[in-house]
Amino acid sequence: MSRAIITAGIDDALHFTETQRKEIIAAYPPHEREARVRGAPSLGSGRIFPVTEESITVDHRDIPPHWPRIIGLDFGWTHPSAAVEVCWDRDVDCVYVTKVHRVSEASPITQAAAIRPWGEHIPIAWPRDGRRETLEGAGVPLVEQYRAEGLNMLYEHAQFEDGSKRRGWADGDAHTNGNRTVQGVHPSQRLVGGVSFVSS
Repeated sequence: MSRAIITAGIDDALHFTETQRKEIIAAYPPHEREARVRGAPSLGSGRIFPVTEESITVDHRDIPPHWPRIIGLDFGWTHPSAAVEVCWDRDVDCVYVTKVHRVSEASPITQAAAIRPWGEHIPIAWPRDGRRETLEGAGVPLVEQYRAEGLNMLYEHAQFEDGSKRRGWADGDAHTNGNRTVQGVHPSQRLVGGVSFVSS
């Protein structure tokens, strides 16, 4: 048995005129155009923020040691765990995502081994479910399992300045709840404003 992926884009829909195609394309949000117009598969459950990847990706650069750095870690098992390092150029108020790690069904020992080389001194923000005690961890909270592996986990879980744990930043996306952002600004506001970049 063989499998194939066949994509179809708007240019394959010959019943539309060129003018209709342009109107349809213009009606899609920029971050959805590639998937909707060319039939390109979406990543995961779809893009979350209303920007194109090309508009926020920059060439790799060396990060000055005086820039603040933090790692955000989201725990998961069947849905992937993810870690992201963010650096902040305060002089121009620009945030760079410099490292990412994503893995499913990996223990804290395995994940810590992947994240630790980023810098043992870098603080790591984590969601409130890190206080959950796991059977696999012999009743030890997840955050403590990561601390035991030498990661610099923040004392308290990530939250907004007012202490709330709002849900659904991205049209109901529950995976963004409880995360504190630079200066309390929603990530899509920084992305749309052109002050955040992803280092390639």
